[in-house]
Amino acid sequence: MVSYTVVSHGRVLGTTEFEYRRWKKCHRGGSFLPAAEAEDLIEIAVGVSPTTFALGKKIREIDRLRDQASPAVAARLPHFTATTEHADFESACDRQDRLELELRAPDGSLIPTEWISIRDTEFLLAVSEDDDLELEYEEWSEDEWELSEAECNFDEDDTFDEIEGWADDYESEWNEESEKPFPRYQILVNLLADEDVP
Repeated sequence: MVSYTVVSHGRVLGTTEFEYRRWKKCHRGGSFLPAAEAEDLIEIAVGVSPTTFALGKKIREIDRLRDQASPAVAARLPHFTATTEHADFESACDRQDRLELELRAPDGSLIPTEWISIRDTEFLLAVSEDDDLELEYEEWSEDEWELSEAECNFDEDDTFDEIEGWADDYESEWNEESEKPFPRYQILVNLLADEDVP
């Protein structure tokens, strides 16, 4: 398979083959193999997710306290933007933005992207096993779980014609291919031009 490279200010973070099944026009995804000397950059590239979850927990905590407290006490509770968690989130976003990640084709040419996201699957799996997070989900009301009709609409222009029948193809591939190790890192990108990554 063809290998693509992610670069930050001339330093190589790693490579990907974008092997994941394509689900939307201009979107690509795959396993991400980090370069041995790019550990410090990878830490920054995946650093937003932990602070996002921490901030979300803090916001829910403040909301619960506000709901349970008297009006006078509730009025003294800090806004989430005044919390340490929000400061950590803003800092992580700033550090990630300053990486100015670029996607390079096999020949080294620049592939324009709207965004590049590298994710640490070990962290995401750990979050999915978080008992506190699971309890918060269980406390959601039926209304909070419902999706509006607008949220369920899809833009036909953003889908591929060949998506029809994908389930049969996927089942066939699953049976034919041996199970691969789950990658530590994954990458998702949004291309400006779909044809840039055939």
